[in-house]
Amino acid sequence: MAKIKVLVVDDNINFLQLAQLALGADEYEVHTATDGQDGFDQARKVMPDIILMDVMMPRVSGLELLRMLLADEDLRAIPILVMTASHFDPSTEQVFKQEGSVKGFLQKPCPVDILKAQIAAAIKK
Repeated sequence: MAKIKVLVVDDNINFLQLAQLALGADEYEVHTATDGQDGFDQARKVMPDIILMDVMMPRVSGLELLRMLLADEDLRAIPILVMTASHFDPSTEQVFKQEGSVKGFLQKPCPVDILKAQIAAAIKK
């Protein structure tokens, strides 16, 4: 069976390594990017089944990345899970929630089983 391609976009290298360890061993093929621009380039290259992304990143933020993905014909349908370590204000969350491709929000750090459940749910939708 083909592995589920997960693109993790986060400027925290430790979190990227953790995601690779947590998901890479199972049914997932994990790709990583360290900022929104890198994430967009990776998304175009690997065409992931789902994108997990941080909000606060250097160069290109999560919100900017979301807009870039939605503007791209090939990428706009990819489900997205937004991850954040900080409690961001409800207005920011509303902006993300208006987009159909955003399937959920995860608080970092997130238990691996919850992360996997969220990925499975987002891909099924």
